[in-house]
Amino acid sequence: MKLLLATLWTCFVVTSFGAKLPSGFKKCNLKQISSDMCLPKAIESAIKEMDHPIKKLGLVSLESLVIPSLIIDSGSQYVATKQIFKNLKLSGFNETSCSKAGFNYTENTLNLECVVPNFRLDFNYELHGQIMMLSVYGNGTGWSIFRDNQLGLTFKLGEYEKNGQKYFNILSQQLDMQPRDLDFDLQNLFDGDEEAADRVKKIFKQNALDIYHDVKSGYEEAFGKVFAYLFEKILEKVPVSNIFG
Repeated sequence: MKLLLATLWTCFVVTSFGAKLPSGFKKCNLKQISSDMCLPKAIESAIKEMDHPIKKLGLVSLESLVIPSLIIDSGSQYVATKQIFKNLKLSGFNETSCSKAGFNYTENTLNLECVVPNFRLDFNYELHGQIMMLSVYGNGTGWSIFRDNQLGLTFKLGEYEKNGQKYFNILSQQLDMQPRDLDFDLQNLFDGDEEAADRVKKIFKQNALDIYHDVKSGYEEAFGKVFAYLFEKILEKVPVSNIFG
């Protein structure tokens, strides 16, 4: 995980202090944040605004976000191999819809319940071990799609002062990823033995959700840190007074 955060650091540049949110970002005042009406729409609009780089906040595009390197450790039941990803590209966020979002100003917690219909990963991979007690090895390109992925996300925030203004920072985050379905493809599995690859991939696809749940915590920890890192880039530049209109 330290490698993930270190490589993410190269994607962002701190450029300003006391910045304002871009005009396309919707705001909710303190009276509205306890309701279910304003904040979900504000979160959706912010995600859609981040489909292109926002230089004033030092943010690259959320759509097609690239993570240079990521390792998901083995599970405890079905997956007895590390999943090594390189040049991992995330996409599909521009279709995000949020049903609930709430901010507890007393406890400084932000809770989101959102759905990403097609959360897609494109990557280079390395595998060498066992999945569902079947030997698996290979390296090449691949993709996976988490369909109707419900993105339950909680941020615990702290407060501090800078240049006479109050800012939030992220103390911890917790992500719960619950896809309805999962599809994938891996090229060059078994070093190009297509017959063996097709046979094994068929078994894996029939049990895709069981396989995912065995390593679910690894994906949640990794992507939770990614989303927290993105959010932190906004919070460190925009004071609380400019977040809530």
